[in-house]
Amino acid sequence: MLVSMTVRNIALIESLHIEFTKGMQVLSGETGAGKSILLDSISLVLGERADRGLIRSGCERASVEALIDISNVPKVAQLLAEQELEAEGNLLSLQREITTNERNLCRVCGTIVPLTFLRSISELLVDIHGQHEHQSLLDSKKHMGYLDSFGDEAFIEHKQRTAAAYRIWKESSSKFAALRKENTLRAERTEYLTSRVKELDAAQLAIGEAEQLNAERERFASAEKIDSSVRSAYVETYSGSREQSAMNKLRTASDAMRSVEHLDPRFAALTSRLDAAYYELEEIGLELRDILEQESFDPDRNEQVMDRLDLIRRLERRYGMTADELVNHHEEIKDELNRLGSMEDRLRRAEGDYKQKLQQYRQEAAALTSARESLARQLETTMEQQLAELGMHNTRFACVFEQPAPEQKKIPTPDGDDHVVFYIAPNPGEPLKPLDKTASGGELSRLMLAMKAAGAAHEGIPCMIFDEIDTGISGHIAQVVAEKMASIARYHQVLCVTHLAQIAAMADDQFLVQKSVVDDRTFTTVARLSKDERIQEVARLIGVSNEQQESGYAHARAILNAAWDWKRKMNVQPV
Repeated sequence: MLVSMTVRNIALIESLHIEFTKGMQVLSGETGAGKSILLDSISLVLGERADRGLIRSGCERASVEALIDISNVPKVAQLLAEQELEAEGNLLSLQREITTNERNLCRVCGTIVPLTFLRSISELLVDIHGQHEHQSLLDSKKHMGYLDSFGDEAFIEHKQRTAAAYRIWKESSSKFAALRKENTLRAERTEYLTSRVKELDAAQLAIGEAEQLNAERERFASAEKIDSSVRSAYVETYSGSREQSAMNKLRTASDAMRSVEHLDPRFAALTSRLDAAYYELEEIGLELRDILEQESFDPDRNEQVMDRLDLIRRLERRYGMTADELVNHHEEIKDELNRLGSMEDRLRRAEGDYKQKLQQYRQEAAALTSARESLARQLETTMEQQLAELGMHNTRFACVFEQPAPEQKKIPTPDGDDHVVFYIAPNPGEPLKPLDKTASGGELSRLMLAMKAAGAAHEGIPCMIFDEIDTGISGHIAQVVAEKMASIARYHQVLCVTHLAQIAAMADDQFLVQKSVVDDRTFTTVARLSKDERIQEVARLIGVSNEQQESGYAHARAILNAAWDWKRKMNVQPV
C-alpha cells in the first residue's frame, strides 16, 4: 500500500507530507482547493509525463517522494533484484524530481533509474482511475484485456501455452516465408550462379597463384638485363679469347711468377695466391654459365604468364574481390547452387513444419477460446449483479465474441483467435448494443466501478486511486457506490477524491484539502480529520448552511454512523 507521500514545490503546494493507512482513504475539499494537484503529484512519482508547469512559481525544482509497502507484491521484489536494488524492510522508495532547466531525475530505493523502469515498477503497485480510464471502456480493443484480467491460474496457463505456441508458429512461418521468397527467385538465381561457377571452374584459381605469377612476371621483365649482365661477366671471366679472359690472364701471371718462385719465398707465396685466384675465378665462371642456361628468357612462358594475370585481374574486377578471396567464393556459390537444387525438398519440409505448428497453435487457441467463453459467462453474471446493485437494474451485459468476415482469415496472435467486445442493454426490451454506442458518462463510471468491484478479490495491484468516480451519480446510487468502494477497500488500499457525502462517510480515513493565502502567496494544505472534523466536512458536502448547522450536523453524524454500522455488518474492514 501507499504508506506516505512527500510533495515539495508542486503548483500550490510548498511542502506537504501525508501518511496513509489501509482501507479506504478519501480526499475532499472545496473545488479548486488542490485535490487534482495531489493526484498530479501521485501520477508524477509513478512515472507519468513530467509537466514543468507543475513547478511552483518562483522555484527551480519540484519533487515528489512516495513510500510504498511491497510486502505482498513479489513481482516488484523480483524486478528490484534484477537491478540489484533492495527495498529496506519491504518499504520501497520512489522519487521524481523535475526542474526548470529540463533536468529530471527518477530514483528507486535512492538509486537513479530510467523512467521506463520506474513505470514498470509503479504499474504493479498503483492503479489510477480517472475520467480517461472510464473512457477506455469505449475502446473495444481493450475489452478482451479486461475480460482476461478476471482469469484464474488455470486460465493464465492457457494464455501462456497459447502465447508459446504462437511464438513457435511465428518462427516457423518466418522460415517458410523466407524459403518461398527464395524459391520465387530460384530459376533466375540458379542461372546466375551456374554461369559464375562455370566461369570460375574454367579459371581454376588457386590460393597464392597470383602472387607467384607476379613474381615470375617481374623476373621476365628483367630477363634481358639479367642475360646481358651475366653473359658479359661470363665472357670476361671464363670464355673470352686468350688475350681477354680474366682466367687466361691469371694463368699467364701465375706461370710468370712460377719461373722465379725458387729465388724468393715471397715469389712462391704470390704464385700460390695467383693459383688460388685462378681456381676461384674458374668456379665463378662455371656458376655464371649455369645461370645463363637456367635463366634463359622464354617468350612463350612470358606470354602465358601475362595472359593468366590478365584473366585474374578481369575476374577480380568483375567480382570485386582478390584472387584468393575468389577461391573461397567459388566454393560458397557451389554450395548455394547445391542448396537451390534441393529447394523443393526443403520447401516441403518447411511447409509441413509450418502446418504442424499452426495446428498446434490452433489447438491451444481453441482451448483458450473455450476457457475465455466460460470466463465471459461468469463475468456477465457478476457484472449484471454488480450493475443492479449500482442502480442499473435489469441491465444486460454481454461479452460478444465477434467473428471475422467470411473472406478474412484468422491471423494468429499471442492472445489467441478471439476478438471480444462488450455489449450492454441498459433498459428492458432494448437489444444488446456495443458499449461505446450505448453507455452514458454516468453509466461508464458505474461500469468501471462494477468491474473493479467484481475483480477486487483477485486483482493483484495493491493500491487503487479513483478520481471523479462519482461523476453523474447522486442520491441512493451514491450510497451504493460508496458501499462498492468500501468492499474494494477490503482487498486494496483505496484513495478517492470525491464531492459526495456518502462516499466520504464510508472512508476509513478522511483528508481535507484546503487552500489559503499567506503574504500574498497561495498554499494548499492537507490534514487528516478527526471524528468531529469529519462530521463538519460531511455536513459541508451535503450543503449545510449556518442556519441549518444543528440539524445538518445531526444528518452528517447519522450518515457517518450508518456507514460505520454498514462496514461492521458487512465485515468489510481492511484485510
